[in-house]
Amino acid sequence: MTIKASTIVKADARLIRIPVNPARGDAIQKFEALELPIVWITDHAGQTGVGFGYTIGRGGSTILELLRKELLISLEGKDSRHIASIHDYLSKSIHALMPGCIASNAIAAIDVALWDLAGKRTNTPLYVLLGGAKDRVLAYNTDVGWLDRPLEELVECCLQAVFKDGFRALKLKVGKENPHEDVERVARVREAVGSKVKLMIDANQSWTLDEAVPRLEKLSPYDLYWVEEPLPATDLDGYKKLGWHIGVARAGGESLYSVADFHHCIQQDALDILQPDVARIGGITNAMKVCHLAECADLKVAPYVSPELSVTVAA
Repeated sequence: MTIKASTIVKADARLIRIPVNPARGDAIQKFEALELPIVWITDHAGQTGVGFGYTIGRGGSTILELLRKELLISLEGKDSRHIASIHDYLSKSIHALMPGCIASNAIAAIDVALWDLAGKRTNTPLYVLLGGAKDRVLAYNTDVGWLDRPLEELVECCLQAVFKDGFRALKLKVGKENPHEDVERVARVREAVGSKVKLMIDANQSWTLDEAVPRLEKLSPYDLYWVEEPLPATDLDGYKKLGWHIGVARAGGESLYSVADFHHCIQQDALDILQPDVARIGGITNAMKVCHLAECADLKVAPYVSPELSVTVAA
């Protein structure tokens, strides 16, 4: 029997731990490293695709174990061109673990590797394979805005990002115990960078509805583009009610692990901007499904984190 050039002949994974120095913190956590489970998939023609997921802090070894013991061993002999079919097969094979961050990360690493392999096989940039809607997208800087940055350092980082690096959008972490500190930080940055720079804030699920409304009222003079995860990610009723009280767009989705979760958000009018995380949603295949849902609902999408992956989906 002739083996197709696109047949998978090898699949492997390893874990990379990348120190973050200095450690970074938001309203709910502080972390000193990122962990990336990385997958390599090789076809019969000798082409290799690379994909990855990630964790903040720890947990990568659990994802690696799932990849090595359950998922990768089932790929050999499959046609690597059948990306959606493989995604469905893998999801069903660990159905009892779905949806969830560990399972989604593992499947995402494989899915990204398969898409990378497709791009290499056809010598085509991945964003073109996905539709090639545009070749430039607006990027924002979130590294400037960590909650544990001292105020003067925060302002200086934002100034450099705008006037040296050319960013036209910045995201600031909020969620200080004293709401006035959040106001002071946002006000100082707005004054420093001017009115033409987009400012977003991210509360990392640290507020209740009763806290979010007055806090956002205090921040309303600073022309915010969105507020990200002000409430727990699964509190769809809270997000819907929040929309009755505020004028700023509600953004979220990094902590949602299935396409169905985004569908529920749209049905409940819970979010204005959808933020699928390629790793946590199960890869590029599912991230694109979220984009299609958003298009049908006339909502905007801002893919979350992992810029190497997000820029492809955004474009």
